[in-house]
Amino acid sequence: MKRTLTLIFISLIAACAIAQDLYIGTFYVTTTDEEKLYGDGGDKWENRQTAICDMFNFEQPDVLGLQSMTETQFANICKRMTSYVAAEDILYNKNAIQLDTCGLVSEMPEGSTCSWAKLQKDGNAFYVFNVCFPTNTSVGKTAATRVITAIGEINTDGLPCLIVGDLGSDETKAPYTQLNAQYLDSYKKSPVVSAEYGTRNNFDLAANHSSERYDFIFASTAITIRAYGQLQYAYYTKDSSGSYKRRLPSTHFPVMAKVTLPQ
Repeated sequence: MKRTLTLIFISLIAACAIAQDLYIGTFYVTTTDEEKLYGDGGDKWENRQTAICDMFNFEQPDVLGLQSMTETQFANICKRMTSYVAAEDILYNKNAIQLDTCGLVSEMPEGSTCSWAKLQKDGNAFYVFNVCFPTNTSVGKTAATRVITAIGEINTDGLPCLIVGDLGSDETKAPYTQLNAQYLDSYKKSPVVSAEYGTRNNFDLAANHSSERYDFIFASTAITIRAYGQLQYAYYTKDSSGSYKRRLPSTHFPVMAKVTLPQ
């Protein structure tokens, strides 16, 4: 009996050594210029920033890819999210994750961006690529082609890889079809899904009934996807009459996934 228990204990230790759980997210912040195009004028960064930072400080993702923000907005986020360190526009939890190296993908088509970071969690190395593509699907298609090529150029060791971000279009179009041909869509492959709507809301609490997804988390096939969800946090502002209005932190919902990395 003792020998059996010892073998079970050793097996559990070995299992912990070869796999690592990771909580990863992507969030379209919405720039201060873009926010003026939506809502009633009350969805200003000065109102949103605390709600955004506190949301992620509570959720404590290991890694978070951010898109569509100004340098000032990014600085505001980094200042309040004190457990996080920036690798380009990718934030990682310094209490759980170590940075090996990071950079920007070159030769991206105009209007699109892709940053990347090689990270480690308890000795398990992996890559994260954070993308933001325009709504022009032709440009998005070219951008996705460049990202796929860049992953091959950067991830020469074939490490587990995650691609997060806003593709500028839904899953019926390129660039989604290009990425989905090679990587796992965490929404479609997860056994647990919490996602009532599509990922865009345009600051509109009442009208967001679309099922279109623009924000994605893709994973290489060696990664096990355990859960997928959209965060539905909100906050309130008070007007001069003393009335409160419920508001959303951004024009896009944060998208999160819980995955397990191989060794």
